[in-house]
Amino acid sequence: MPIAKSMRYAHSDGHTDVCFDSSGRYILTCGCDGDVRIWKGIDDDNAISHRVGDKAYAIAFKNDRFFVATDTNNVQAYTFPDGAPDGILTRFTAMISHMVLNSAGTKLVAGSGDFSVKIVEVSSCSHKVCSGHEAPILSLALDPKEEFLASSSCDGSVRIWSMSDQKQIHSWSLLPKSNDVSLSKTLCRLCWDSTGQHLFIPVDKEIHIYERSTWKKVESFTEESVSEMISVLALSPDGLCLAAASYNGWIYFFDVKSRKCVDRFKHEQGLQSTAMAWNPKGNKELAYCDKEGQLGLLEDISTRKNSQSKVPQGVFEDEDDDFLIEASNAPATEDGDKSDNEENASLSRSPKTNDDDNDSLAGQKKLDSEVDDDDAASSVSERLVLPKPEIKNDWFPQTLLQRAFQPGSTPEHLTSRFMVWNSVGIIQQYNSDEENSINIEFHDTTVHHAMHISNIMNYSMADLSMEAVLLASECDGDNPSKLMCMHFGSWDSNKEWTVSMPDEEEIQAITLGEGWVAVATDKRNVRLFTISGIQRDILSISGPVVCMAAHGNQLVVIYHSGMGLPGDQCLAVSLLYVDGKQRSVLKGEPLPISSKAKISWAGFSSEGTPIYMDTAGIVRMLNRKFGLTWIQVANTRSYAKGKLDYYFIVGVNENPQQLRCILCKGARYPATLPHPAVTVLPFQLPLCELNTEKSQYEEALWRGKIFSNHFDHWTNQGFEYDETIKSEAHKPVQEALMKLFALSARSDREFRALEVCDMMSDQHTLQLAIKYASRLRHMQLAQRISELAVRKAEEEMEPEVEELEELEIQPPQRSKAWNKRIGDEESVDQKLEEGEEVEERGDVDMQEEEEDVENKPAGPMLSVKVKNQNPLSSKPPSSFLGRSNPFKIATGNPGVTSVKGTQVFDSMTKKKPEKTAVSILGGLPGKESKQTKGQKKVSSQPKLFETKKKDLENQTVQQKDKRTLSAFDLWLEANVDHLKSDKPELDEEELTKYAAELFRTLDKEERQEWLKKARAAKSEQNEPPEGNENKRKLKDTEIVDADEKETKKLHLVSPSAEAHNKKPLLQNTKSTNAKLANFRFFKE
Repeated sequence: MPIAKSMRYAHSDGHTDVCFDSSGRYILTCGCDGDVRIWKGIDDDNAISHRVGDKAYAIAFKNDRFFVATDTNNVQAYTFPDGAPDGILTRFTAMISHMVLNSAGTKLVAGSGDFSVKIVEVSSCSHKVCSGHEAPILSLALDPKEEFLASSSCDGSVRIWSMSDQKQIHSWSLLPKSNDVSLSKTLCRLCWDSTGQHLFIPVDKEIHIYERSTWKKVESFTEESVSEMISVLALSPDGLCLAAASYNGWIYFFDVKSRKCVDRFKHEQGLQSTAMAWNPKGNKELAYCDKEGQLGLLEDISTRKNSQSKVPQGVFEDEDDDFLIEASNAPATEDGDKSDNEENASLSRSPKTNDDDNDSLAGQKKLDSEVDDDDAASSVSERLVLPKPEIKNDWFPQTLLQRAFQPGSTPEHLTSRFMVWNSVGIIQQYNSDEENSINIEFHDTTVHHAMHISNIMNYSMADLSMEAVLLASECDGDNPSKLMCMHFGSWDSNKEWTVSMPDEEEIQAITLGEGWVAVATDKRNVRLFTISGIQRDILSISGPVVCMAAHGNQLVVIYHSGMGLPGDQCLAVSLLYVDGKQRSVLKGEPLPISSKAKISWAGFSSEGTPIYMDTAGIVRMLNRKFGLTWIQVANTRSYAKGKLDYYFIVGVNENPQQLRCILCKGARYPATLPHPAVTVLPFQLPLCELNTEKSQYEEALWRGKIFSNHFDHWTNQGFEYDETIKSEAHKPVQEALMKLFALSARSDREFRALEVCDMMSDQHTLQLAIKYASRLRHMQLAQRISELAVRKAEEEMEPEVEELEELEIQPPQRSKAWNKRIGDEESVDQKLEEGEEVEERGDVDMQEEEEDVENKPAGPMLSVKVKNQNPLSSKPPSSFLGRSNPFKIATGNPGVTSVKGTQVFDSMTKKKPEKTAVSILGGLPGKESKQTKGQKKVSSQPKLFETKKKDLENQTVQQKDKRTLSAFDLWLEANVDHLKSDKPELDEEELTKYAAELFRTLDKEERQEWLKKARAAKSEQNEPPEGNENKRKLKDTEIVDADEKETKKLHLVSPSAEAHNKKPLLQNTKSTNAKLANFRFFKE
C-alpha cells in the first residue's frame, strides 16, 4: 500500500487541477479561487501564489512556463516561478475544461464548453480547430507520436482526430450524456500507453483498451472491489503503471502489462479526485486533488503486484536451496509469453489478499521477513528480488526557439496593440468583437496625414517608413499569406499593391528600406521587392527568421543558427547592402545575447548603425572600427526602479546620443491607452570602476569615439554631410582626452599621460599638453610629448608629400580639377619650405602668431573653425606651419596670459569670450588672411622690426619664382638616361608615365631617401642670410637673461599662492620658456 501524506488545503471548494514542473521538485495547483500555487513539496507552508483570474480550471507546465485556463476563456502563459504574464495562446467562447501539451511543449491542445477543440502552436499562437462534438468537451489525450488526438465529450462520445488535417477518424458512444461538465458523472480522463499503440478509456467501472489504427476494442480490465464509476486515468512516466480514480475516492494502480491491480488507496474522506499527476522523475510519487480543493500526495507506489512481499526463507539444506533457485528460474508453464525477468519477479509476490484491513499487518510482516539474517534466505533474496539498475537518461534539455516578431510591436493576442512604433510613426491595431481596424499616425504630419483602414484581410504585421506603409497577414486556412504596400510617396494615383505568397509559404517578418521591401517567410526565404512591387532578389537563410530591420540600403536579418546552450538562443545575423554596390558585410555571424534571454528589439539608429536589445535589457551596437564586433552601449534594466519594470525601445540616435524608450511599469509592453510617454535614456559603456573620475573620463572618451564612427561610414558610402557636425561630435572626445591627461599628470602618472597624448590627433592639443606638463614641472614628460608631436607631424606630412609627388608626375591630360589641386599642393609645398624661416623670424612673426592665437576662443576644440577657413585644402594644416610660439616673451597688455590654453586642463568650464577666428596661415607670406583683406592690421611691435618684416616678404616673393624639385624629379633626373635606353620608342610624355609607374613601385625606404634629398635641396634654396641667424641668437640670449631675472622674482612667491593663482600670467612664462628652449622642433 502506498505511503499517503496528509491532505492539505490548497484552494476553495470546486474543481481543482494539479501538475508537476519538469524537475519534479515543485507541485503546481489551480482552483476556483483564481489562484495558482507553487508548492515545494507537500509539506511546504509558504507556497508561492499568483492571481490569474476569478477562477482557474486547468493547468499545464512545460519549458519553464505554465499555462492556465481561466474564467476569461483564455489560455494564458506565465513564466515560472515568478508568474509574470507571457502572452495569451488562444481564446474560446466558453469555459475551457481540459488541456494537454505534447512532450516537447510545442503544441497545446485545449477543449472548451463551446464544443470545439483547438490545436495551438505555442511558438506562433496559430491554431487549428477540430469540430464535431455536440456537447462540452470533457477530456483530451494526445498521441505520443502526435498523429492522433482523442477527445471525450458530454454528448457521450469518444472521438479520434487526425492532427494533420483535423478530420474525425473514429467515434464511439461509451459515456453517459449530460449538458455540462459540472453535471457529468465522469470526467473521462483518457490516456495512451507509452508507445501509442493502445488507448485507455474509463467506461463505467472498467477500463477499455482500443488498438491503434483499427480502433477496435482489444481488452477491458478492472478490479473486483471497484464499486463506482472510474473517472480519471493517469499513466506513470515509465509506462508500467496506470492510476485510476473512481467516483467514491478510491485510487487503483494497475500493472499495464498484466492488467492486474498491484496497489490501491482510499481517500481519507471518500471524496472524488478531480486530477492526478505523476512525478516526471519516476520516483513513484502521485499528486492528486479532490473536489473540495485539497491536495494530497502518494509515495512509494508499487508498480508491480506485491513487489515488497516476503522473501522465501531456506527450508532445506544448501543443495536443496540451490535446487529451489534453479526451479524458480525455470520458464513458467502458465504464461509462456512472459519474460524471464517477469517470472523471477512473480516468484517474489505473495498471494493476493482481499482483506483491506490486513494490509498494514501484511506490510509489517514483509519488513520482519526482510530483517531475517538467515544465510539461505539471503542467497535466495539476491537471486530472486535483486532490483534492476536504474537507467538514467540525462538528455540535453531542449530550449524553446524564439518565434519571429516585428521590432517595435506588442503581442498579437492583445485586443488593442501596437503593430509598430518607430521614428516615423505609430501603427495601432484594434481587434475586438466590435471592431477590427488599423490606425496609422505620423510623428511629423507633413509626411502624411493620419489614416484609418479596415483590417478585412487580418493583417498582423506592419512596418512604416517615410515612403510607404507595409502590411502582411499569415495563412488562414485556404487563404494564402499576403503582403500589401501603401506607397503614399508615389506620384501616380495607384498607391497600393498586393502580392500573395506561394502555397504553404507564410510571411513571418517584413521591413521597409529606402525604395525597396524585404519579406522573410517560414521557408527560410528572404524576398526583395521594389517599392512599386517589382520582384527582385531572393536569398535563403540557414535557419528560422527571428526579425528583420532596414535603413537606407542596409538590411539586417536575425535568425536561428542552431541549438544553443541550455536555455540560450543560438542566433546569427547577416548585414547586407541591397542597393548600389550589393555586398554582404556580416555573413551569418553569431549574434551575442545575454544568458537565458531573447531579442526584444532590433533596428538601426537614425545614422544607420545596427543596434539591438535583448530581454535582459542589454543594448548592443555594431562597432565598425573594431572588426565589425558588437559592443554593449546601455543597460536599460539599470534605469528601471521596479523589479517588474521594463523599457520598450522606439528609436535610437547617435548624434545627439539618445535612447528613446517607453517605461512599462509591471509589464514588458506598453498599453495603448493612455497614450504612453517617451523618455530618453543615456548611453553608458560597461567599463570598470565607473564611480571613479578616471573611469568616467575613459567612458566618455570611448563612448564619443564609438558614436562618431558613423561619419567614416558615411564617407565610405559617398554621403555628403556638414563638417561642422563632425567637429561638434568630436568635441566631447577632445575634452575627455584633455581631462584624462590632466588627471594623469596631476597624479604623477607620466607614462599614462604620454599614452593619452598618443591618442591626441591635433597638434594644437599636443602643444597645450607640453605647456601643462612643463607647468607641473614634468620636464621629461614635456620632452617626450615634444618628440611625439614631431613624429606625428612627420607622419601627417608624409601622405601629403607622397600625394603631391603622384600629382606632379601625372600626365598633362588630367582634368582642370586635378590641375587646380596640383597648384594648391605646390603652394603647400612652398609652405613646407618656408616653415623653418617662419621659426627664424623671431619676434616679428611671434607678434602676428600671438594675435592669431589670442583671437581664438579658449580650448582646443575651436581648431575646427580654423580648419574650415583654410583656403588651401580640406585637410587641416600641420600645426608647425603657423602654430603659436610657446617660448616668446609676452608683450603688450600684461593682463593677458602667455601660457595660452593650459587652463583647459584645470577647469574645462572656463572659457574666454569668443572672437573672430583668424586663419592659421594668415601670418605666412604670399597668403592674405580675411582680416588683412578687410582691414589694415595694426601692429603692436616697435618700428624697429618693420624693415625686417618687409625684407622677409620680398625675399619670400623671390623664392616663389624658384622651381622646387620634388623627390620624383630628382629620381627622374638621375635615371632618365637609363629609362631612355630601356624604352627608346617612347616619347617624352609616355616616358614620364612609365617613370611614374616605376617610381611608385620603389621600396618605401628608397622613396624616403629621395624625399630627404628633395627636402635638403629645398632647405638650401631657402637658407636665410647670416645676419638673421645672428639676430635670432641675440634674441635668444635676451630671452635667457630675462628669464633669469624673472626666476629670482619667482622665489618670493609661496607655492600655495602660486597654486591658487587663477591667472598664471608672467609667473612661469619666462622661466618655462627658458626650460622649453630645447623642446622646439623643426622640420628637416
